[in-house]
Amino acid sequence: MEKRKPNLTYSLIIIFATIFLFQIYSSIAYGEQSINWLFNRYGFSLNNILEGNLEVFLTSVFLHGDLSHLLMNMIALFFFGRVIEKELGRKKFLLIFFVSAIVGNFAVLTMTLLGYGSAIIPTIGASAAIFGLVGTSMLVKPFEFIFYPYLVPVPLILVALLYALYNIAEFFVSITVGVTTNVSYISHIGGLLTGMVFGSRHKNSKRGLIVLLIIILLMVLTPFAMIFFNYLEFFNYIDFISWALG
Repeated sequence: MEKRKPNLTYSLIIIFATIFLFQIYSSIAYGEQSINWLFNRYGFSLNNILEGNLEVFLTSVFLHGDLSHLLMNMIALFFFGRVIEKELGRKKFLLIFFVSAIVGNFAVLTMTLLGYGSAIIPTIGASAAIFGLVGTSMLVKPFEFIFYPYLVPVPLILVALLYALYNIAEFFVSITVGVTTNVSYISHIGGLLTGMVFGSRHKNSKRGLIVLLIIILLMVLTPFAMIFFNYLEFFNYIDFISWALG
């Protein structure tokens, strides 16, 4: 079978970059207030939903706050998007991408209704959609080596798991400690879980799921193992001192 080329991934990157260039042009031509209007009108927020602007479920995906926001998302899209598009094809790629984005926004909406977010501050960016690709790829192609994020070949499942654990940890810190952040961790988690649901339906997902569970188990047990071995070393040291003192 001919290997699929990830042209859709490349096309999306071009679209995102083009929209960001438009944002820069708008800021230069019409001032910073034009960008604020753009974010407030087409970013995702409870206020926009209440006003009937349901298109923000999708338009918010194509906006980015600054160059670093765009670059981080596009680099992740390049690596994870290529894997999914080659393995599952364009239709499933698009389905995972946009459904993950929508679920991520629903997660933001839920947290806002629970009092953990602002009704007027917009959420923007493709992060939730990309996390959907991350969630799918960690089950579908766990041993695919990618050069991300430090240009060193790393198994995809390891990168994806570290991404997931970091965002889950930051989310719980933000809601328990009350730390203010401009990163929508809950949308990332929503996208990730959506991607994992899609990934679990793939014929090769069982292997990825087993590897994932083993890694998580090792990560959970490692601290306890270290405590246990330190405990043994301590008592061996006490026995040695007792022997030395006669």
